[in-house]
Amino acid sequence: MASIQDIQALEQKICDAVEEYLQYPDGYDKPILHVYLDEDMTYQAEIDELEGTEDDGIYSLDSLIRIGDDGEEPDNDRARDIANSWIFLN
Repeated sequence: MASIQDIQALEQKICDAVEEYLQYPDGYDKPILHVYLDEDMTYQAEIDELEGTEDDGIYSLDSLIRIGDDGEEPDNDRARDIANSWIFLN
């Protein structure tokens, strides 16, 4: 059974992955965010270079970055939307 903490944990993983990308953007040719369920049945979010659609858990990084007071930063609202689309509360 999923909880609000599960959603918040995935949101944080998404934001952490985007933040990592923002710190080292030159390390990738065509980066995307990949959200998936691993073999331990834990949701993961990481920067990858896969191809696919949102139905495959593939998200454009441009859609996850916003301009804040200090420059580019993860878009928390978009991260929340993605997490809520993957995890449903019972």
